[in-house]
Amino acid sequence: MSRRAAALLGVTLFLSGCVYYNAIYNAERAFEDAEVDRRAGRDSLAGLRYEEVIRRAAQGYRRAPEGEWADDALFLLGRARLRLGEINAARAALEQATEVSDDRETRLAALVYLALAEVESGDHDNALVLLNRALNGLPDGPAMAEAHLLRGRILLSGGRTDGGWWDLDRASEVDTRIRVEAGLMRLRLAIHHGDPNRAREAFTRLLSYPEAGERADTVIMLADRAAEEWSPATVASLLSGVETAPWGRLGRARIALGRARLLDRAGDTASALEAAWAVARGIGAGAAEARFQIARWRLQFTSDLAQLEQIRGILLPGGEHPDVARLLDAVGTLDRLTSVGLIEPLGWFAAAEVARDDLGARLLAQGLFLAYADADPDDPWVPKALLAALEVSPEDVDYAWLRERLETHRESPYVLAAHGGAAPGFEALEEDLALRLREIKNR
Repeated sequence: MSRRAAALLGVTLFLSGCVYYNAIYNAERAFEDAEVDRRAGRDSLAGLRYEEVIRRAAQGYRRAPEGEWADDALFLLGRARLRLGEINAARAALEQATEVSDDRETRLAALVYLALAEVESGDHDNALVLLNRALNGLPDGPAMAEAHLLRGRILLSGGRTDGGWWDLDRASEVDTRIRVEAGLMRLRLAIHHGDPNRAREAFTRLLSYPEAGERADTVIMLADRAAEEWSPATVASLLSGVETAPWGRLGRARIALGRARLLDRAGDTASALEAAWAVARGIGAGAAEARFQIARWRLQFTSDLAQLEQIRGILLPGGEHPDVARLLDAVGTLDRLTSVGLIEPLGWFAAAEVARDDLGARLLAQGLFLAYADADPDDPWVPKALLAALEVSPEDVDYAWLRERLETHRESPYVLAAHGGAAPGFEALEEDLALRLREIKNR
């Protein structure tokens, strides 16, 4: 071979090696980004990144299946497929990585993810064997943290609490990047084991991690689950201090509002409103969500049209928020329909449906249904309005007079249908009513 040809061959091999290395390097970076997205709860974005990992790692492996970085490519493929739920493909790649790798740390790290594959397949015992083997030799780092996290999950799920709690603590110590994941797992398992003290500890830890604000919705969901296990009042007390959590404005607002909802469920409406208003007086989406919640609470007890102006005033500062905008639009629609009702009583019926269906204002809906029935008592839809008024009535009030009033319409197709009997003319009445209401609403 000439010197020139040898030189060209050397350059070609060097460039090929660079392309191979770059493919693996880029796959590794994509995997790290995917892990960040997964831990933050951005599952769709994480899934796309894991697919990118598979594409890049597979490309690198195909270039040199016996090359220097083949084990790294297989290890990446296995982990990415595992995150996507492709258990069999993940297991095959990880097992092959352990066979071809000369690096002891890579082989031990692969055992951790093989253990996760076993857990996903339901074999916890074999998973523990693999994890214990890995932990006997792994140095501090992401793989060790994953091993402790997984072993803690297995032990706690099986009732072996002492070792399990220790493993979760150790996982966070080894790699702080997974402390939120470990905290959420601690909270889930504390609820599962009915341990409010552990739950308090988990909430306290999560509220102290700035990055946990990205998982606010998950924390709130777990708080609701805990409230079902114990009581809303108990969990509200576990969340004390949410106002000072270093979560960022939106995350802090959402968890504070979640606590306000728990206080409301516990019957402490004064504290719930105080907590919600503390959020509502701020700015941004969190404040708008709080105004929406306060308005919904007020609407539950609204029985007077004049009170709608106060509710409109609560909502207006957050009008750019989609939920607030929809509620404001419904308030405006109801206001317009009640004006129609002064001329055409069926407008009161249409307004009552808006109050019931769009505003959740059952007391106001009851009054509007009855207003229609009183304004035009001979209308064929009065029995439907009376039945609707009875349906939205508070359960703790005996509306005997309303039932007696319905008795005067016992031959109405609506009353007959409500009692489960044949109701000739029912469908024709419904079609005619739908047409009339549509005309009124479109004015």
